Amino acid sequence: MNVIFRKWDVVLLAYPFSDLSASKVRPAVVISPDSENGKLDDSVFLFITSNTSRQSPFDLVIEISHPEFVSTGLLNSSAIRVNKVWTLRSTLVHKVLGRLGPQLRKNVLSCLASYLEIPQS
Repeated sequence: MNVIFRKWDVVLLAYPFSDLSASKVRPAVVISPDSENGKLDDSVFLFITSNTSRQSPFDLVIEISHPEFVSTGLLNSSAIRVNKVWTLRSTLVHKVLGRLGPQLRKNVLSCLASYLEIPQS
């Protein structure tokens, strides 16, 4: 089953552990451009965790109280791990949960630029 998704969608995705020993279904944010989503076999994702107590400097925490939280489709406060970028088969997406709003998109881009050491003007 192919799920149609777009950039900035929050999806449920079967993604592997970094040692490739197993996989789990977890939320992720689609960051690949719509010009590629659905046209290529792979898409690019940022992983999301509900474990907000173990933060890295490159985690973007989204609290339930954030005005755009409801649109994400997440159930609990969560952290987008901008240093966990994966290119995976689009067929691993189980479903679309929601979508990041404009402020969260801006925050993700800022965190990504910081992580990738891209100068911001």
